[in-house]
Amino acid sequence: MTEVLTPPFEDFLVLNSGDKIYPEELEVFYTKIAPVKEMCVFTVSEKLWAIIQPNLDSFREFGEVNLRFVLKERFDNASQELPIYKRLEGFTVILEDLPFTSSGKLNRNEIKKIYEPRVIAGVEGALPVSGELSGDDLALTKSVAAKRILQCLKVISGSRKTIILEDSLELDLGIDSLGRIELTSSLESAFSADLKVESISRSFTVKDLILNITDALKGAKDIPLEDQGVAIGENYWEEHLNVLPKEETMQMLELSTGFFAWLFRVCFTAIDCLIFKVFFNIKAEGAKNVPKEGAYILYGNHTSFLDGPAIGACLPRRPVFQIFYFVFGPYFFRPFIKNRVLRNFVKMGRFIPFDFSKHFLEALRSCFYVLKNGKGLCFFPEGLRSTDGKIGEFKKGFGVLAKVTGAMLVPVAITGAHEAWPSTSKYPKLYPIKLRFGKPLLSADLEKEGMLMGAKDPYEAICLAARKALVELKKGTS
Repeated sequence: MTEVLTPPFEDFLVLNSGDKIYPEELEVFYTKIAPVKEMCVFTVSEKLWAIIQPNLDSFREFGEVNLRFVLKERFDNASQELPIYKRLEGFTVILEDLPFTSSGKLNRNEIKKIYEPRVIAGVEGALPVSGELSGDDLALTKSVAAKRILQCLKVISGSRKTIILEDSLELDLGIDSLGRIELTSSLESAFSADLKVESISRSFTVKDLILNITDALKGAKDIPLEDQGVAIGENYWEEHLNVLPKEETMQMLELSTGFFAWLFRVCFTAIDCLIFKVFFNIKAEGAKNVPKEGAYILYGNHTSFLDGPAIGACLPRRPVFQIFYFVFGPYFFRPFIKNRVLRNFVKMGRFIPFDFSKHFLEALRSCFYVLKNGKGLCFFPEGLRSTDGKIGEFKKGFGVLAKVTGAMLVPVAITGAHEAWPSTSKYPKLYPIKLRFGKPLLSADLEKEGMLMGAKDPYEAICLAARKALVELKKGTS
């Protein structure tokens, strides 16, 4: 447990509520629990906000690529130990250094002057470049490799603006974990070379990427024409996912139910049901809508650690023995995934752990594999737990799996779990939970609906329409 003290800091802010905030206290607290290099806390439109410069070396060390995702998850968990009035209401991620005074302290007035307008406008990423490029940077942008890389970035990101060296792949160009997979294939095709995953996974800015790719090309092997990466086209994801997971991953995916696995699931489910009936008075509606056999994706809103177990407690008997769970690995398994007992627990519990770094593609291939073998998959398309109980945007990976596998989609609306154990609370409390299972939906129908809603591609279309169906289903449980 992190101990929060209030040392005698000099600078303080007074909120509308009359509460006094010491920015340095919060900066010290959050820097200890997250990979943060520098941060500055101030108020924007009466909201407690922070400008965050992440520690990129820490992200590289642990293979993490999604800056905002990791920081938000760490902040949400740590905020449980703070009084409500001391919790950040938002933050902006930057990659450039924050300005300091001549005495070595954060220049808070200058920081607020620079970033407050950007926070209000919802702008994140690199600041506009002032002045000319250095000789080295100018030479870098004019190299043949850089021109090919910039062209690939243009295609993958769909950005219409001029891409600069300081641009963040995530914040400025919107390239997420799936985008990095597509970018890898695009770059391998552009250079006809087998590039190391690390050359892309360790890159956070355009300049990082150009330098890392240029360095990787020195020792890269040429790819024979017949083995070159799949072009980014209509069938890209189908061909990319239709690859068996690695042998060590396959050993974790038990499609048949052996005696010990069956016994484990019987005991686990019985305990799960008992806990939720006794402590949360759980009730379910429409559970018969969950298919008894065949491939399907059961997707729900995600606000609490209780969501997955609540679904397991309400599933009919046959589906409960067939379904796999797509879960965020760092919550439960890393760095203990090599532990034999835990590996068996993951295997018998049918968990598919994932993270958003270099193991994400392997996790998607595992999902594709179990769906193609006629099993069910429980999936939370928002990725992170919602902090306000509202249904957030769906991640593209959900649309990719739905489109490529053609699996039926079964929405499940969960109410009460957020009140019972929100992401901002350390312990759960007694509160009734209710689940409502919707009727199976066809991905083809959702794709058509989503395109009419203004989606840019079939994957986004499925995400938009599936989210709409879940929002409407959840309204019926209120």
